[in-house]
Amino acid sequence: MSSTMDRAQFIRAAGAVTVLAATGQSLAAEAYKSSWPESTLQQLRHPSLKDRVVLITGGSRGFGWFIAEELLKGGAKVALTARGEDALKAVAADVEARHGKGRCVTVVGDVSKQPDCARMVEATLAGFGRIDVLINNAGRSPQDFNGGGVGAGKMAPFYETPDEALHTIIDTNLKGVWYMSKAAAPHMVKRRFGKIISVSTSAGNMIRAGNPIYGPGKAALEAMTRVWAQELKGTGVDANIILPGGASDTSFIKQDVVPGPVGERAAAGRLLPGDVIVPPAVWLCTDVTNGVTGVRAIGKNWDKSAATADEAFRKCLDPHVEVPQIM
Repeated sequence: MSSTMDRAQFIRAAGAVTVLAATGQSLAAEAYKSSWPESTLQQLRHPSLKDRVVLITGGSRGFGWFIAEELLKGGAKVALTARGEDALKAVAADVEARHGKGRCVTVVGDVSKQPDCARMVEATLAGFGRIDVLINNAGRSPQDFNGGGVGAGKMAPFYETPDEALHTIIDTNLKGVWYMSKAAAPHMVKRRFGKIISVSTSAGNMIRAGNPIYGPGKAALEAMTRVWAQELKGTGVDANIILPGGASDTSFIKQDVVPGPVGERAAAGRLLPGDVIVPPAVWLCTDVTNGVTGVRAIGKNWDKSAATADEAFRKCLDPHVEVPQIM
């Protein structure tokens, strides 16, 4: 990479903010380069985002950071959680330098641990006084367990998959969403306003052989979210699903699965852009989507040519099925 800016763009795309913490570098204002046209991003910056408080798990990199960055540009305040303290410190310093003080709270914690989830919610309330939106983004990849027979490195059947993979992935990707949402929802219901948004995966990935935990766990997440949407009806709190629509260029996808520098693999056509999920995520945070609940929004289907953001959003919604089927 030929310049400091190029290096910063690579680090941002990769979500490798821990590198910045280790080197003492800071990101320049131009370090975040979106794959979306500026016209699309401008449409997303609805006035209702001003001072909206959004709690994002897994917010120091990947989808979580890309969403946070656009929300900050729209005037929102963000609380970002992650397991890595150094990464969060780097992100907090970056946000303060580019967006000003008082816009970001960071909390170190692990969503697979219920006490951590309660503490992350309380820290957000202490910092901002409320939680308007919870985005459940933190997740563990099956590729974390390639050595044990999980992931694209070795397409292993369930009976060769280590129980450690089951516990780690389900504890984070499913139970973590339960813990965070259960901690935040009572505050939202009391205020009669709130949005719970959870990141899922493509339907085909839910039933793919060699992926016996991650996909089925996301299927359970979507079923759980649909139940919540019904249970929250009339409370002013919405519950929805967002997903990229395919494998995306973040550090979630390991090098042994899709080789190439993170942040450049989408340009080569190997993956979707790392920020493909941003438009539906941000739009669901606005007042325009108040009352929209129990929907599934696919980032890659966002229509860049639509006259309005809401028109583009409607086109990326999966058709509603009254009684879904897997078998």
